[in-house]
Amino acid sequence: NKGVTNMSPFEKRMKDLQAINVTTKKPADFEKFWNDAKKNVAEKKLTVKKKKIDYPIEKVEVYEVLFDGLDGTEICSFLILPPEAKIKKVPAVLFCHGATGSKGLPHMYSTHTLMGMAVLAIDYRMQGGKTGSASGFGEGPISIATLGILDKKTYYFYHAITDAFRALRFLKSLDCIDSKRIAVEGGSQGGGTVLTLAGLDPDLKLCLADVPSMCWMEKRVYDGSGGAREIAQFIRRRPENKEKVFETLSYFDNLNFAPKIKCFTLISCGLSDPVCPPENVYAVYNKIKAPKKICSYWFGEHDGGAHLHADVKIQYLKNILFNRRVTNNNDCYRNYM
Repeated sequence: NKGVTNMSPFEKRMKDLQAINVTTKKPADFEKFWNDAKKNVAEKKLTVKKKKIDYPIEKVEVYEVLFDGLDGTEICSFLILPPEAKIKKVPAVLFCHGATGSKGLPHMYSTHTLMGMAVLAIDYRMQGGKTGSASGFGEGPISIATLGILDKKTYYFYHAITDAFRALRFLKSLDCIDSKRIAVEGGSQGGGTVLTLAGLDPDLKLCLADVPSMCWMEKRVYDGSGGAREIAQFIRRRPENKEKVFETLSYFDNLNFAPKIKCFTLISCGLSDPVCPPENVYAVYNKIKAPKKICSYWFGEHDGGAHLHADVKIQYLKNILFNRRVTNNNDCYRNYM
């Protein structure tokens, strides 16, 4: 009978997500714009201030590190080194936090340092951490999602991405870091940033992107999901700027970075996420050509798989950064490995 299906609602949901294929709107000068940005990141002198912190967990070395963004803004970060870094080169993870958050506190990264990895955790500018901004922003409301949105060179996320790229440059400059074993990790806004970094840096070894933002931005604005609601409200008030807004967003949409990713990419997705909806996440995931895996959590919201997925990430870090195959038969996540 027509219209009759034996698929459960769960099966149909997954089949629909896996079939998403969005036509991208990549600007003609997209490659030049980001190649110029990468050149600026590489060539502009990197000024670093590093201060050791007397931290109660004595087995690790903790430093507060300030390094300059392209505009001279001092980006505040924690560098945390495991004991192994005193005797050999170690792999490293760059962490990018979610919107309105911060780099947190050093103990939050103990799992990674216990595994023998170094950690660099950065504060986005003008959010919950210590990083300010030396740059003003062009026209746009006072919202992270809309600051400077009428010009790709003044847009907030141009600074956010190049700041993170400068962080990678700093990590690679350290004698104790194995530059061939660097991973990037983040959630929400941070998840979107690390996908972009993976598209820009072919030397990364692993990308761990949780419930990532900056995916299929036209749909996010249309739906008004998460921070994109602020963009939608700006267009509502200033409809004459709609085309310019979407032009700017196209330079930062991970739909255009996904095909460029070379490293293994692990993505988490909450199938009930109202902030970074699964349709947006899958639209980007489906365009990644590199080795990849997506863990989709039924009824997961913007926490994705939460502590269950944290355990999955640990295994991928061990498998890929240390080239040691580790599996766990815990029923909560064994099907994702």
